[in-house]
Amino acid sequence: MCWSILVPLTPTAISAECSDFDSDGLTDCEETSIHHTDPYVADSDGDGYLDGEEVENKYSPLANHSTKLVDLDTDEDGLNDDWEIRLGSDLMNPDTDGDGYKDGDELDNSYSPTNPQAILGEKKIEVNADLQSLTYYFNDIALDDFLISTGRPNTPTPMGEFKVLAKVPSKNYGGPGYSFSFPNTLWNLHFTTDYWRYYIHGAYWHKNFGQQMSSGCVNVHYDNMENLYNFADIGTKILIFDSTNIAKLL
Repeated sequence: MCWSILVPLTPTAISAECSDFDSDGLTDCEETSIHHTDPYVADSDGDGYLDGEEVENKYSPLANHSTKLVDLDTDEDGLNDDWEIRLGSDLMNPDTDGDGYKDGDELDNSYSPTNPQAILGEKKIEVNADLQSLTYYFNDIALDDFLISTGRPNTPTPMGEFKVLAKVPSKNYGGPGYSFSFPNTLWNLHFTTDYWRYYIHGAYWHKNFGQQMSSGCVNVHYDNMENLYNFADIGTKILIFDSTNIAKLL
């Protein structure tokens, strides 16, 4: 979509407006209206990588190649550049919709940063146990997705629709008879108590994400869990499903 076109144009004009003058993999429309890169320079930040190549791999074309979009907040509005792009807000304008509230503050409170009307949106977390993946959304726009680890067959993760019951910054996990001990585990989202308390939480003790590893909780890599924890609110919907119950939940 060519967001910079404000008036009707002929097909020829549209084609010219949305060309890729510098052959960097981003159209001129995307460069000027979304990424704020230079449409006449293929490598806007001069780090040796094409702008389009950086965006495709989730790196910022405005900073050096080691800076991921999700780790950059160009306009310092509390909303990282990756989420700004996904939500359609302006990563150079801290108040995209001009309603007097910063884009990050609006998302924190479940309002859209692109709509000046105060209409509450929906935050949602989905865990696909078959794919061992987690995706979270605002108003059905996916903000991130990554591999996770649910419970092993003998210690399965509960399936169904839940909600965030509590946010616990740090928690100690231990098994019966001290069979395992994981102290000071960061970023814990409590979602149900079914004999045991179950959480979506960071996991620092393994890197086997994409495989069943846990004693019933949902393990998330620390690199992904902090943003998810900050995104979620008390009451945020959580759907955990596999092929046996997906039709009931989605």
